[in-house]
Amino acid sequence: MKIFSTAPEGNEMAELANARYINLSLRQIEENIEWLKTTNKPTQAVLAHIDILLMLSRKFRIDANLSIEKNKVQEWKAVFNEWFERCGGKIPAKYRDGIKANGDELFDELEQYGH
Repeated sequence: MKIFSTAPEGNEMAELANARYINLSLRQIEENIEWLKTTNKPTQAVLAHIDILLMLSRKFRIDANLSIEKNKVQEWKAVFNEWFERCGGKIPAKYRDGIKANGDELFDELEQYGH
């Protein structure tokens, strides 16, 4: 086994761990996006999964850029916005604008990654 740095991922056994978590985040987003396409419920977990993906992406930029597809991010954003239009009125008014703003900010940052 080769060791090539002092970083937590600096050896052959650990070097792909970050990519596994990025891929897990992407799968979770995809599953939740599918649910958002048809649900009429005012709750969602997509933004939490995107937030986690962004935390990983900030640290592991290269893997994020290789794994994230810009066209998928655009699709996710559209689905989220359609869900918000459909269900936003069911979100308590004191949280509604903040959730939309949070979503916009997360998608804006996510659009900076990928290919």
